[in-house]
Amino acid sequence: MGNIPFVYLELPIGGNPRRLSFWEPVVNRIKSRLSGWQSWFLSFGGRLILLKSVLTALPVYSLSFFKAPSGIISSIESLLINFFFWGGGGGSKDLRKISWVGWRSVCLRKEYRGLRVRQLKEFNEVLLGKWCWRMLVDRDGLWYRVLAVKY
Repeated sequence: MGNIPFVYLELPIGGNPRRLSFWEPVVNRIKSRLSGWQSWFLSFGGRLILLKSVLTALPVYSLSFFKAPSGIISSIESLLINFFFWGGGGGSKDLRKISWVGWRSVCLRKEYRGLRVRQLKEFNEVLLGKWCWRMLVDRDGLWYRVLAVKY
């Protein structure tokens, strides 16, 4: 016997996804991954590769099931920005530095002179839209039949 909310496959079941405490495990996972890296030894390109391949992939599973509040999106993106531009030091001296490139410019496609880093808000909406598309296309699946009977 357990209590609700509980964690199953790293997702809190029975919790309210609109609350910031619901998303703490995701933010803590990103922070713990960042704390293990000695990013001041990494080049700018190395930080970009880690950002695109590891850090933006960590919240994908949670973002594919729940709509994240804008506060969580901004806190995750601030961690990503701090790591990408200043090596993730997070000290007070990093706050006084000037970023010569905007984060929106970094997130643009390469054809538009960007680095193609994912914007988490739009990515969250796309992942949730994929479930709507699956509802229309995959009507033979067990998950569709369960949802159709329940709702």
